[in-house]
Amino acid sequence: MKKEILPTLKTIKKFNEWKKDIADIENYRPYITVRQVNKVGRRHWHFCKKQKREVHLLSDGELRKYHKLLWKPGTIRVMEQYALDLNETLDIAVAGNLIHARNWETSEAYVMTTDFVTQRLDPNNPTQVITEAYSFKYFDQIFELDSNGEEIARWYRGKELTGSKKRKNKRTWQKFAIERAYWNRRCIKYYEVTENDATKEEYWNIKFCESAWNLEIKKAVLVEYLTVFSSAWKTYFTKPLSFLLSEVAKLLNLDENYSLSVFQYTVLHHMLPLKHSSCLQLNRPVELSL
Repeated sequence: MKKEILPTLKTIKKFNEWKKDIADIENYRPYITVRQVNKVGRRHWHFCKKQKREVHLLSDGELRKYHKLLWKPGTIRVMEQYALDLNETLDIAVAGNLIHARNWETSEAYVMTTDFVTQRLDPNNPTQVITEAYSFKYFDQIFELDSNGEEIARWYRGKELTGSKKRKNKRTWQKFAIERAYWNRRCIKYYEVTENDATKEEYWNIKFCESAWNLEIKKAVLVEYLTVFSSAWKTYFTKPLSFLLSEVAKLLNLDENYSLSVFQYTVLHHMLPLKHSSCLQLNRPVELSL
């Protein structure tokens, strides 16, 4: 006879306290913190200036994805380690014949979390807020790779990969299924993401530009800067970034440091179509999609 999976009173108390604390979403805090994770691996605990609170990220991949989500156009907030209602996830697991997170020795049910829940303004209707949920895992933890590190699909046509990626780690995919059902009930889109969705180059470029995130600049100056920079880049696209910044500064009669700040601002806020195939460096050319 299967043993019933139930939460402890301690778990219920912790979850209820968390729900009470985040009733005012402006005071959001993650359900799981860096200090509470005992697994081997890199963790990141830092103060986010944009959200004005401490953020707890449980891997390098989560760190990169957090920053990419944070600077997605229209983003209002990114909530990491977001707890799911335990009674509901248990019901979903039973209905779907899925294995719920638990202590295998004691049959204690664990509260499940989704790595990121975001809120952003709808670009087509800025009065509406879009909520989305994301679970992060490294690619090789959930998909099969061959000895060369290449993806293995379920079928091929010649040498062309035509099938879906071959999954591994059934337990993780069952967890994803529970999360997806949970968010589907709320009409919220749910995504499984990997490090391929937030590359090291993207993260580097965000950090390169982040210092100018709240730069005060007049719209007319911004529009003129974008026009002049784009024109200069088309003429001198093989020149390093420092050269372009200097040229634009001369043409617009700007301080060179200010020219750099405006460039950073336009990249961070997706105004310049930067390719993230390489890392931004002052002594290297800039890759744009123009």
